[in-house]
Amino acid sequence: MKSLKIILLICLCWLISDVAVGSDSLSLLLPSPEDGWKKAGAPEMYDRRNLFDYIDGGAELFLAYDFQKVAVQKFIPTRHDSIEDRAIIVEIWQMKSSADAFGIFSLEQDGETVKIGQSGVYNDGLLRFWKDAFFVKILETVGGAKETIFQLGGKIDLKIQKEGNLPLLMQKVPSDSLVPGSVYFFHKQIILNDLFPFSNLDMLGLGTETDCVLADFRVCEDHLKLLLIQYPDTAKAKNVKDKLKEPFLAKGALASDKLFVSKEKGLMGMDLSQNSLILVFNGRNKQNILWLLSYMKGSVEGKESQFEPKCFRFR
Repeated sequence: MKSLKIILLICLCWLISDVAVGSDSLSLLLPSPEDGWKKAGAPEMYDRRNLFDYIDGGAELFLAYDFQKVAVQKFIPTRHDSIEDRAIIVEIWQMKSSADAFGIFSLEQDGETVKIGQSGVYNDGLLRFWKDAFFVKILETVGGAKETIFQLGGKIDLKIQKEGNLPLLMQKVPSDSLVPGSVYFFHKQIILNDLFPFSNLDMLGLGTETDCVLADFRVCEDHLKLLLIQYPDTAKAKNVKDKLKEPFLAKGALASDKLFVSKEKGLMGMDLSQNSLILVFNGRNKQNILWLLSYMKGSVEGKESQFEPKCFRFR
């Protein structure tokens, strides 16, 4: 009996050790300092319970992408610097999936493309990239440390050995006439409201089980906005489409039951493909809207489009 208690105690110690390592594993991805820099104290750790203590204004956006935890490390110069508050701040955000890591990155993809992570951008002292289930931000408070930022980012990139997969819905978006850097991936209404406010879109029934893509397309003179939503099942998608159509029926459909007029967004199109709802906004030419609707439907179903745009001069 005594030997059994010892064995149980050893197993319990192993379990406690594993939990401790798991809870602190994110900090292991933090890089060591570069020459001329040192850590300003221990890393700060935040999770879903105390994220608002770190970012009160933007925590909701991260929570909308199933945020798990974040490690924050501040670096300061090793020698006294004449510039006050000179620092580099490293943030490693862990999401539940690689799709959500890409999603939060898609909200911050402005800048010069860099070869760090699976996709990376740099703009005015701020480096951002995603890899696997991680979203990384490295910011300098004062200019002049671009090379150091890239070195820190490269170290983190090497530490994250596994690459993640893009959201499956992203693979349905065609590249023809797509505006580079305009594709956003998300799940919830709070993100859509920030990206593309439109009063009728509060009826879309977005949530954790919906995958959404928002993207821009330039077709001839039209700058079209695409919203593609994948629901858990076809019945849910059809129900949302019928509800969304109601506000426009009183105004009357146009030449096709897929075309409507909105006071806010002008000429718009709507169609259903399996469990995916396709919406196109900001159009001026009916043929271009019908082409993008058909193009997207064909992409979702693996078929060719039945429509042609007004012209083939994509830009």
